[in-house]
Amino acid sequence: MIRCMIIDDEPFARNLLQDYCGRLPNLEVVGTYSSGMKALAGLQQHPVELIFLDIRMPGLSGLELVQSLTQVPKIIFTTAFSEYAVKGFELDAVDYLLKPFDFPRFLKAVNKATARLQETSLPPADEHLFVKEGRHTVKLLLSDIRYIQGQKDYVMFHTTERRVMSLMNLKDLATRLAEHHFLRVHQSYIVNTAHLHRCSTEEVEIGDKVIPVSQSYRHLLKAYLAKISS
Repeated sequence: MIRCMIIDDEPFARNLLQDYCGRLPNLEVVGTYSSGMKALAGLQQHPVELIFLDIRMPGLSGLELVQSLTQVPKIIFTTAFSEYAVKGFELDAVDYLLKPFDFPRFLKAVNKATARLQETSLPPADEHLFVKEGRHTVKLLLSDIRYIQGQKDYVMFHTTERRVMSLMNLKDLATRLAEHHFLRVHQSYIVNTAHLHRCSTEEVEIGDKVIPVSQSYRHLLKAYLAKISS
């Protein structure tokens, strides 16, 4: 059961979302709110795993609400304005429901959120790499790898806790990791999209590291952005 919340200043939109949620046995709506400020108080009393969130609301916008949270649930934005897609990506939104949307499109978004929640709570046991570091073999969890930097015949794995250098081919590594949320953005860089904080067509940011996006790989980033916002 996924505990969810609906936040939208439009009564019709709230009622529609509540109706759609009621059709799915794995969703439990614990609260509906007409403003971001009211929702903040509700979240303190009723923690949830998923929020259906409007963007343009008086007082506190959906984007501002997400930015104010220390523990952020999975977010599905419900908006009539597609221009917020990139900003939503920076906040790691699961999906964007562009109003008006029908039940099949709603279901697709919920399935995305369900998959994300399953990945978070039950990470696959084989989500790791064994790499050679000098005379030793090191096990790296893929979720811990923030980005990978190519250095001639070597690659440097930048993880959440350390750096590991190994004799490997960056091109082969990019192919191997493509199905695991890794994206090549430059001749010398592969990034873990789960660690992206913000991005543009020129650069991406992971923590305090700014990584350039080269012309040769810009189409891959654009395709990724289009995929998560479709």
